[in-house]
Amino acid sequence: MTTIAPVTLEGHTGLDEDTSAANAAYQASLKRWTTAHPGEDPQPEAMRLIALNDTLRRYNTLRPLLLREEVARQERDRALQQVEHLWETLGDPTATGSWLHTHQAYVRAVNDARAALEMWRERAADAKKVVFVHDGDGGSRKAAYDQILAAGHPPVEPLTTDPHTTTEQMLANLEQAHEHRTRLAAQTAGLLEQKAGSL
Repeated sequence: MTTIAPVTLEGHTGLDEDTSAANAAYQASLKRWTTAHPGEDPQPEAMRLIALNDTLRRYNTLRPLLLREEVARQERDRALQQVEHLWETLGDPTATGSWLHTHQAYVRAVNDARAALEMWRERAADAKKVVFVHDGDGGSRKAAYDQILAAGHPPVEPLTTDPHTTTEQMLANLEQAHEHRTRLAAQTAGLLEQKAGSL
């Protein structure tokens, strides 16, 4: 599993906001600013630093969750494609392998697809918990997000898909197709049994 190092800007990641180290980094940043701007009101800078930390926290939380969701989505799609591939192989008149072995591989692929769908649902639901990275109103969080992008880091967007609804629909499609195919395969299996019994 690929891991992503948290984005650090101005010595902050936003991930340790309740620790003494985070507080020390915040105070150090504010002190640097007041030293560079003697006599000026530090409140706007303090609010900027809070927004920076909040945006970094959301970004650094969401980005690895989106990576996990993407990997699970790719595996989900691969597993579903394998189901279709094996079903097509079962109906291929030029196939040279054992029909029963291929059918067993198909049944296992259906089971693997169910597991892949559930894994994607779980990981997508985790990613869905982060509802936004910035407020998008041109305010302090948006400025902090722009700062992250300007530092060369990729944009991230919260998931808009409903993992539960999507998974339930895909599972329903899978099960419906499998039930239909099972009835069709049973006819072939019956013919194989008849053939074996006549030998």
